[in-house]
Amino acid sequence: MNFLRLFGLKDTPASTPGEQHRSITFSDRIVPYSIHRSQRRRLSLTIDHRGLRVLGPMSLSIRQAEAMLFEHETWVLSKLDAWRNERHTCNWRVSGQAPLLLFGEDHRIVIVPHSARSVHIEREDHLLRLHTRLPGDDLANQRALVKWLRAEALAHFEHRVAHYVAKLGAPMPPLSLSQARTRWGSCTSAGHIRLNWRLIHLPEPLIDYVVAHELGHLVEMNHSPRFWAIVEQIYPGCQAARKALRNHIRSLPDIAIR
Repeated sequence: MNFLRLFGLKDTPASTPGEQHRSITFSDRIVPYSIHRSQRRRLSLTIDHRGLRVLGPMSLSIRQAEAMLFEHETWVLSKLDAWRNERHTCNWRVSGQAPLLLFGEDHRIVIVPHSARSVHIEREDHLLRLHTRLPGDDLANQRALVKWLRAEALAHFEHRVAHYVAKLGAPMPPLSLSQARTRWGSCTSAGHIRLNWRLIHLPEPLIDYVVAHELGHLVEMNHSPRFWAIVEQIYPGCQAARKALRNHIRSLPDIAIR
């Protein structure tokens, strides 16, 4: 059982440099976690959309990490349960009253009965008109909506990647969409950029930050001071954006499509 299932999620987390995935047993419960080593000095625990993580210096051993987890067992289990409960209650439905976040702004959904076989979506100001011949079929309409959102996301990402890669003086890298639940984006050693389509829910400046962050890995495949200097060069104020990004995680809609 991976930690994402504790949150009601399905994707498997991808490893990043300095990160190690393990599991620990608390009484009768097996809890996956990751160890993230960096240039920091102190140990700390975090639980968010990426799961349970132990953060520490490069010298952090598995024994040290597990000692800290056992010391905070009660806190860890309660926080994981809180995250799981939240994920189970934040499902967004196309027929509901909740607006849909698009580029950080609420958009009201209006379902319009239509005779055409395929769903057609129109965006106007803060309104999305979903033309469908099956007004009561939430699943089919949500699938069509996600398909439309992915297309809109890719078009926007292509434009922003071109903008920031020019600042690096680098050629346009291969770009594709990701649907991972644990990462906003990634950059492979071959220079392939993958961006999470769910970024389309965020304000445009935060999307730009993620784009600049991943493009920084074209130069430095790590999170060293040199890497952050590169990101800051093409996206001034990157650290503030990094912190702001964390505050938006819980507000993102979870659109069920299966």
